[in-house]
Amino acid sequence: MWPPYGMKTISPWGLPLLNTMVLLMSGVTLTLVQKIMIRNKGYARFFAIKWFIVTLLLALSFLLIQRYEFIHAPFSINDSVYGSIFFLITGTHGLHVIAGTGFLFVCFMRVVARHFYQENALALDLAAMY
Repeated sequence: MWPPYGMKTISPWGLPLLNTMVLLMSGVTLTLVQKIMIRNKGYARFFAIKWFIVTLLLALSFLLIQRYEFIHAPFSINDSVYGSIFFLITGTHGLHVIAGTGFLFVCFMRVVARHFYQENALALDLAAMY
């Protein structure tokens, strides 16, 4: 019988699954940006900007969904160990995504300003790894 003792939890098949898909898709679009920048054809900058915008929108969507989960959780941080661990882990991950989104936004602005080229995209690679 789960959850034990009538404890309220969040179903993993609702918003958490959607948020996981959003996060994975942002990784796919960011990898696409990297591949486009490496090929560096005449159309590369246009498509890199397009997919970078999609990546940033997905990152912001993730953060908004996580915020919604925080506000509407059926428990609080001091209700149980489950609540404490939930808010600790997801909150820390949310901070990580906020920092990564900021890093990606700076890289996006550099793509727009034509700072990256085929041999010089280390900052973009580091942002993707973060």
